[in-house]
Amino acid sequence: MRNCLLFIGIILFATVLSSGCTSQNYGTTTPVPTALVSPSSSMAPSGSPPETLLKDMAVLDQAYIPVLALTTQNDPVRSRKAMDTLLTEWSAFKGTYYTAMPQDPGWKPDLDTVNMTIYSANAKITEGNLSAAHTELEQFRLTMLDLRTRNKIDFFIDKMTQFHDPMEAIVLAAQDKAPDKVDVATIRQVYPDAVSKWDAVKTATIDATLFGFTPDQEQKTRILIANQTLALEKLGTALNSGNTTAIGTAAVAIKGPFSTLFSSFGKFPA
Repeated sequence: MRNCLLFIGIILFATVLSSGCTSQNYGTTTPVPTALVSPSSSMAPSGSPPETLLKDMAVLDQAYIPVLALTTQNDPVRSRKAMDTLLTEWSAFKGTYYTAMPQDPGWKPDLDTVNMTIYSANAKITEGNLSAAHTELEQFRLTMLDLRTRNKIDFFIDKMTQFHDPMEAIVLAAQDKAPDKVDVATIRQVYPDAVSKWDAVKTATIDATLFGFTPDQEQKTRILIANQTLALEKLGTALNSGNTTAIGTAAVAIKGPFSTLFSSFGKFPA
């Protein structure tokens, strides 16, 4: 009888011990996403950036794009207005997100670079040197591209930025050049990369809500993307023909549709 009770006691003890070990798993924790942490929003379960950050990035780019565009159009009054808007939006963005990513050692330095870029361009606009301001502002989109890419933040405007460099290389190889001076070799070399980068743009999803697009604006964006696709196809046809005049004309023509598309994401001053 005593042995039987002892046996039962051992079984009960083992059961309690087993239950205590499995009710909570202290050896395994849910990993904290490291892609981004925002002070104003929690990370989504998948580790995607919070919607508030994406929206604020969209607002920032919508303020940045007009300054970039207007400083190439000899429009000092509207450039000044656009820069004033950018300064306001940048101040709000930097104040909210400067310490948002302690896991990324490059986060603060990148925002410092953007800050320096904006204020340097602002000084150039004040001096009346719009061309120099535009050159300064180019760094903004490149730094934000690096920042978002490093932190796995998928952002449509970055895809356009990635297309810009091969597009610009093609245009410069033909712009203001006689047909026999067109750098066809460079155009042929860069063209596949431009097509690849453009494919990433035209197949990407555009969040209309993020950019505040109306249905009409959405339709306009689709048309502009189709125009750019057609311009690249015409360049491909010209390259296949070997006609340097046609190549030069088609190479220069790929910039216009892109500039219109990129500008359509900005909110321009009256």
